[in-house]
Order: sequence, then C-alpha cells, then structure tokens
Amino acid sequence: MEPTPVDAEQFKAGMRTLAGAVNIVTSINAGHRYGMTATAVCSAAAEPPTVLACINKLASTHGAVAKSKVFCVNVLRAEDWELSTSFSGAHSGERRFNSRDWTRLATGSPVLIDALVSFDCRVVKKLAHGTHTIFLGLVEQVAFGKKGKPLLYSEGQYAKLASLTLGEPLPEGLDYWGF
Repeated sequence: MEPTPVDAEQFKAGMRTLAGAVNIVTSINAGHRYGMTATAVCSAAAEPPTVLACINKLASTHGAVAKSKVFCVNVLRAEDWELSTSFSGAHSGERRFNSRDWTRLATGSPVLIDALVSFDCRVVKKLAHGTHTIFLGLVEQVAFGKKGKPLLYSEGQYAKLASLTLGEPLPEGLDYWGF
C-alpha cells in the first residue's frame, strides 16, 4: 500500500498539537525595531552557543534579520500572554514595544528586560526552506530577567507549565490550559 502524501492542512493540524515555548524574536534594522511571536525556536548547539529560529519570509521581522544579521530571542513568562498576542498581530510597528521596558545588548536587537531569559544573537548561517528561513544565531550575550514559569502554546491556546512528581497522576479537574 502506497503512503498518501501529507498535505499542508494535515501537517499544520499535527503541528498544532506540539506544545512550544512562546518567544518574541526581535531585530533592528536602519534604526527601526522589529519583533514577532515565535515558537519555532530552539537550541542548536552548546559549543559554540547557537540558537535556531525559523521565521516566515512574509514577516517584517524576517527582512530585518536577513538584512541586519542580528536577532534576539526573548523567552516569555506565563504572565506575558498579552505581550505575545500584541507581537503576533494585534499591534504593529513600534506600538508593539510600548507596553514594556526594553534594552539592547551586543547586537543592538531589542531585549525584553523582564523576559525569563534573552539570547542576543548574530546570524552565522541561514537556510531558506519553503515559506520560512532557518536562521542560526551565535549567542553573543545571555540576559536573565524576571523569574517565573515559561509561557507555552498548543492547540491554539496559551498554557503554563505545571510541575508533577514522577509517577504522580494529574489532579482531577485541573485545567492546565486555562488562564
């Protein structure tokens, strides 16, 4: 029996079940700040310290990263879901940056002061694939912000991390996905 090819909708439906940490990827180009919400971010290597970020080619942040060759991954806390919404399209341009305090590190990319952690990166490689570009960023600085639990996203909903003891059953009626 021949396997049927996976279509884009089937693939997207499957990927929506994959929980991911919510981040704001920022960059700066020609004096303007850019930023977007992203879950397609991960560690690529510890030696040298490298972060991988997948960015849609249609996003304005993509153009900024491609031109400036710098970006910062700001890992959001569970309380930051409204900021995530703002950077995922609720607001545009500089207005996205108005509700929080930002600074800059080595690359000049915007760094969220109260993020869990921020990874300030310089692009060392990029790979265009389909609708996205995969950027590998050499981490030039790490800034630890405010302590907390990471903001997660799955099945179109924000979630927060719950700690469980090994083998412990989930408490009855506990809604991990609600805010």
